[in-house]
Amino acid sequence: MKSTLLTASLAFLLCCTALPQAWAQSDATAEIVGTIRTDKGTLLTGATLSALHLPTGIRRVTTTDLQGHFDLNTLLSGGPYALQIIQPGFRSQVINNVFLKSGQPAEFQFNLVPDLVGVGTRRADRSEQDAVAPVDVIDMHDLATTGAYVDNTRLLNYVVPSFNSNRETSADGADHVDGFNLRGLGVDQVLVLVNGHRRHSSALINLLGSRGLGSSPTDLNTISSNALDRVEILRDGAAAQYGSDAIAGVMNLTLKSDNHGGNVLVNNGIHSSGFGYNTTLSVNKGLKLGRQGFLNVTGEADYRNYTTSPGYSRDLNSWPIFSPVAAREDSFLLANGKTSRDYRQRNGDARMMNYRAVYNAAIRLSERARLYSFGTYNYRRGQAVAPWVLPSANPLDLVDRDGFRLGYQPDINTRINDGAAVLGLDLQLGRWALDLSQSAAANRMLYDLSNTLNPSLGVASPTTFEAGGLQLNQYVTNATMSRLFGNVLAGTNVAFGTEFRTDAYKIIEGDENSWKDYGQGAAGASGGSQGFIGFNPTSAASGKGSRQNVAGFLDVEADVVKRWTVGGAVRFENYSDFGSKLIYKANTRVQLTNWLALRAGYNTGFRAPSQAQQVYSQLTLLPTATGTTYSGIFNNQSAIAQVAGIGRLAPETSRNLSAGLVLKPAKNLSLSVDLYNIDIDNRISLTNVFSDTTASSLGKALKAANTESVQFFANAVNTRTQGLDVVARYNAAVSRGTLYASLAANFNATSLRSLQVPESFQGIQNDNIAGNNFIGQRELSLLTTGSPKSKLIGTLGYDGNKLGGQVRVTRFGQVSFYDFNFDGFEEGAFFLVFKPKTTTDLLLTYHPSKGLLLAAGARNVFSVRPDNIETAADNGHVPDGVPAPYNHDRASANAYLTAKHQQNVSLPYDHDILPYQMVQMGANGAFFYLKASYSFGL
Repeated sequence: MKSTLLTASLAFLLCCTALPQAWAQSDATAEIVGTIRTDKGTLLTGATLSALHLPTGIRRVTTTDLQGHFDLNTLLSGGPYALQIIQPGFRSQVINNVFLKSGQPAEFQFNLVPDLVGVGTRRADRSEQDAVAPVDVIDMHDLATTGAYVDNTRLLNYVVPSFNSNRETSADGADHVDGFNLRGLGVDQVLVLVNGHRRHSSALINLLGSRGLGSSPTDLNTISSNALDRVEILRDGAAAQYGSDAIAGVMNLTLKSDNHGGNVLVNNGIHSSGFGYNTTLSVNKGLKLGRQGFLNVTGEADYRNYTTSPGYSRDLNSWPIFSPVAAREDSFLLANGKTSRDYRQRNGDARMMNYRAVYNAAIRLSERARLYSFGTYNYRRGQAVAPWVLPSANPLDLVDRDGFRLGYQPDINTRINDGAAVLGLDLQLGRWALDLSQSAAANRMLYDLSNTLNPSLGVASPTTFEAGGLQLNQYVTNATMSRLFGNVLAGTNVAFGTEFRTDAYKIIEGDENSWKDYGQGAAGASGGSQGFIGFNPTSAASGKGSRQNVAGFLDVEADVVKRWTVGGAVRFENYSDFGSKLIYKANTRVQLTNWLALRAGYNTGFRAPSQAQQVYSQLTLLPTATGTTYSGIFNNQSAIAQVAGIGRLAPETSRNLSAGLVLKPAKNLSLSVDLYNIDIDNRISLTNVFSDTTASSLGKALKAANTESVQFFANAVNTRTQGLDVVARYNAAVSRGTLYASLAANFNATSLRSLQVPESFQGIQNDNIAGNNFIGQRELSLLTTGSPKSKLIGTLGYDGNKLGGQVRVTRFGQVSFYDFNFDGFEEGAFFLVFKPKTTTDLLLTYHPSKGLLLAAGARNVFSVRPDNIETAADNGHVPDGVPAPYNHDRASANAYLTAKHQQNVSLPYDHDILPYQMVQMGANGAFFYLKASYSFGL
């Protein structure tokens, strides 16, 4: 033991004496010199250069002088060194594997690219730090190669508090397209740009009570995350700058533009339940086009298997298989060699296969002309499921065939083709810059059914069906002129331009056997493919339309003095279907001190009703424990809408007031706080479901339309959203790496200001019967309380030379909304409250060699799930129309409803077969993954 201690002590002393000697010997012989400039050649003063000697961990730091020059002459010879260059407002650079020779100074010339934002301003020199409105900038290089999953919605959900996205379950097409929102507003109230150009939305329109009800989201997951350089999220209304939809904010997805190198990314992961295996192969490559051009391409294949949550059961008063009588249920299962597990309902993510391709290119035609183009393509094959067709609820819809005698679970499958391309020309006309561009985009979503029947065909029914689908096309022509007047005030940027857009939408008719009632099965058997009825010729004939709009805008941003910026924009748009809108925006930012800035703004905005909302119509199957009913969604031009007194759709309008501050009390510490108030009028929502009992005039119209109930889209809701965004960041050099920490939070609340109810529905709106209001309880609550009241994200991590690690904690605030009311009870539905939940994520990274990065992580490592539906019902309250003393608990309320309506009632709906709603972090539990990426051309 003494010998070991003696040996260790001698070794320590030798290190302590040898190291200073080695340093002293090379003090005047190992040297790094050079200059640091901007990408335009301007010398940078005060830029920081650090040199880390990797074998010893010794770091030396210097800053550039007034001529942008630096000199480090106290370095050990040899290496390797890692050099890092940092300057606020510019993207940092890291140079690895630098070796130094004694007596031979190494000279470097660094050109830093400004860390500029492309949203919220048309100035070409605004960074995130001096932006007039709050902008989140997310580096996708790190997130794509180390984050759990590869879908953009999933990646962003855990780094941006104001961004919320959930995968749906048992919601038809919404299972296949993940929507998202900003600041708790609608999924169609945020505008998405790619390289600064408007992105098209999905053809899907969300139905069946999912979040984003009645709206068409933009599908972020059609673009490979490995093709993205960064994502910018403007947390401010900007319709006056960019046009319709930009009420909650704007997202700009910037594609990679490297002309060399690339990477190969492999991802594998699975949930702790054993479900939901994910695997991805993605390749990115940068190529030169001419002397000053580039072509950057990405190809990707991504597979995700389905998941299902724990807790499945069969409540005989909710979803019995054969009979609500226990003895008869058990006898049926025993006689047929079945158990209730054989009828398990999937409650989770759909199965999905994605193929993605992205290109981004530019070539300089001359000193004053640059041609650019970019495009994306995605093919998606998805499989979700509908509720089981069972002997208890649907005996007439079973047939005497293998696999269909005892019940069946239909598969709802999709084939989605999504493509977009932009061709543009940048011209320098004297001191003015002209950007001309043309874009074309299409999203086509086709449904097909398998493992199901058209019961009206009896035993002759096929088991697969082509059910038709939806298609959206968008064409945008844009011209923008801009110029920075450096001598006007302290710098004034003027931009103006015009835009012409065409939107076209159509419903694609399904095969006849997917929608027709042939009357050849059992008497009373349902017609159409079960699980999802196909689009019939009437829907296809009425469900198509197109419109054009032309816009002109003026955008001015001026530095009144060096520390005070004022901006303003005005935009006029004329639509061929509803007329014109004039909107405006004004904002300002004042740099009070070097460490404190204030910013504020006010803007008006609008969202034009989508073509889907204007023309969509379809019969929808509503499966309940007592049988299947048909509900028709009819557009506002239909005869039945005219009978009901539903008017044509008008644009939503908004008024957005915001104020905030930006603090930088230390070089490595920043804090921003922003308050906002957003009033929205004429919000478009799906109405309640109306039957012939709602209004006598609807009876004949419903019969003629072959439906038992009907819904419409209506400008009915006026809301107010108030909230607070907080972002704090810190980083510091520690040992051989960087320690970083951040805390970001969003708090928001949406309230109902008023409802606009057509005269023909005033009676039901004012009759104090909870279940038959013009806008249903569920629809209204999803708008006001269907997103988390708050979301907090805390991150602590360390990036070292070889090893790195990160811990991230995300707290999802309370979510609440009313349950479905499939049976149309006048008492209404249960109010569900999902209490706050917190998840923990872990990440470990390792660089075994140059260019190779390995990442192992756990998302939601403790398998936290939202409250299940029964718990959420206990947290909330029973239907509003249930009287005392039955309104104190779930059992008493269900007993009251059972006795009154003479049917088995066990609410909330589907609590046994679909025990979880997909809120907050979702119900999949822990997800463990491994990622490997190799970057070449470094």
